[in-house]
Amino acid sequence: MSFCYVLRCKKDNSYYVGATKDIANRLRKHKEGKVRYTRLRLPIELVFLKEFPSYSEALKFEKRVKSWKKRKSIEKMLEKPDNISSKQLGVV
Repeated sequence: MSFCYVLRCKKDNSYYVGATKDIANRLRKHKEGKVRYTRLRLPIELVFLKEFPSYSEALKFEKRVKSWKKRKSIEKMLEKPDNISSKQLGVV
């Protein structure tokens, strides 16, 4: 399984969109400051997580989200029922 995720950077309230095969490891790297974009914007909060059967599908979705020009589009997506970030995942 693979995931597309959105983080909210609390320092400047910006969003970071990414895709990964290992969500727990990727979130740990963000929180440890090992990801350039989020390093200067810590702390972060996982606000969206969607599971995909393949990494290529997660990447496709990530690219689609990144192509949206308006912040409102991302915020609308956060309210979708397929957002599993609020479920018990043990990764937050």
